[in-house]
Amino acid sequence: MANEKTPLRDSAAPTPKRAQQTADRSTVARRRIIIGVVAAVAVLGLLWFLFGRGEDSVIRLPFTSPPTPVEQFEFKKVDSRPEAIQAHLNKTKLEKAAKHNTPAVQDTITQLLQAGYVDPDTWGDAGKLDDYFTDDAANHVEPSIDTLSLGKDAPDTVESVKPLPSRLKVTTLIDGNLDPIRALAQVTFKAKATNTDGTTTKITLTGTLFLVPDGDSWKVEAFDLDREMKPHKAKASTSAASPTVSAST
Repeated sequence: MANEKTPLRDSAAPTPKRAQQTADRSTVARRRIIIGVVAAVAVLGLLWFLFGRGEDSVIRLPFTSPPTPVEQFEFKKVDSRPEAIQAHLNKTKLEKAAKHNTPAVQDTITQLLQAGYVDPDTWGDAGKLDDYFTDDAANHVEPSIDTLSLGKDAPDTVESVKPLPSRLKVTTLIDGNLDPIRALAQVTFKAKATNTDGTTTKITLTGTLFLVPDGDSWKVEAFDLDREMKPHKAKASTSAASPTVSAST
């Protein structure tokens, strides 16, 4: 029996039209591969740019600079002394009671100065300072805002404030049961403001705040403060410094 062989049709040479279509499909495939590779590289490059170059890097948006961190104010030196309203009380116990009370008074004054002078989000904002005062004293915050804070115009003229070494002296008035009933805080606050025009200004706030206990904290019931601001010479300027400006309440 003769074996009949099947023709090898696939081995036949393609027609010119089919050859052209095959070449076109190969070209399109190569272009798609190239475009895909380029797109993948672009995405990876963007992610690398946005998310940093190391595990300690932070996320940054393109073409933006990180905001200037707000300084945190703390008194460099704090003194404490008692003042008894009754005679013949034990001196050691009086000093201990005053020393125990001083941190709470210090905390109120520190937060008040942080909000009024250091944090740009609360410059000149009386509503942000009211909580540090008694109800009666809070009525005097708005009229004295340019002394209790950097002032209403500060956000337009000042970029940042750097606290300098400052001092607080707390005298606690103590009753016969060794309980604090009043406190007198003598403040010397110093700072340097960097202005929007490139100049710097030295700030000095001095005076006294009178406080009363309010639960576990203290509030200001009266104050007598004086502020002095001394502008420095402008950058690359030989002109004399401006006269001293002071404000008081």
